[in-house]
Amino acid sequence: NRLERLQGCLGVPLPASTQWEIARDVSEVIDPVYQEVIHQAAQGKVLHNDDTTMKILKLDRKESDRSGVFTSGIVSVLEDGQRIALFFTGPKHAGENLIDVLRQRNDLLGQPIQMCDALSRNMPKGLKTIMGNCLTHGRRRFVEVSNHFPQECLFVLEILKEVYRYDDLTGGMTDMDRLAYHQENSGPKMKELYA
Repeated sequence: NRLERLQGCLGVPLPASTQWEIARDVSEVIDPVYQEVIHQAAQGKVLHNDDTTMKILKLDRKESDRSGVFTSGIVSVLEDGQRIALFFTGPKHAGENLIDVLRQRNDLLGQPIQMCDALSRNMPKGLKTIMGNCLTHGRRRFVEVSNHFPQECLFVLEILKEVYRYDDLTGGMTDMDRLAYHQENSGPKMKELYA
């Protein structure tokens, strides 16, 4: 729709429906590239995943009787630091889309680290990952209610501030050094928060 408006301003009408037809018609040609990008993403050492709801006018519901439509974002961080962003729109949740990606993972690589919030629909059922739950969503909730519970929320936010500070200090560390650093420094803070 944005491109349709832009093209209209330039005097070259390009309706969204025509754009869709062009994309649909070339999709088969570029599908091997798309499949290879998914395969490469499956080899990542860290995979971030989450869902957002999506408005779709018409969806082929052959594969599911779910009424919701989601766009799952999966960002894979490869060993060399390169990132691959994948987006899947349909009735599947992020964890189910992650399963489809991880089925292409080389068995010799072992388990990847998975970063997501703790929603059950983000978990890839039947496949093992090393879970690294994201604190951002939880922290955001404490910020939202801090006016109503200032003392309690400040306690939580101060602890998380320290954990984030420790994370900033881990830049450039190896994975194992970073893990050890967090276990030594962030671990006690998280135990304090849990208590």
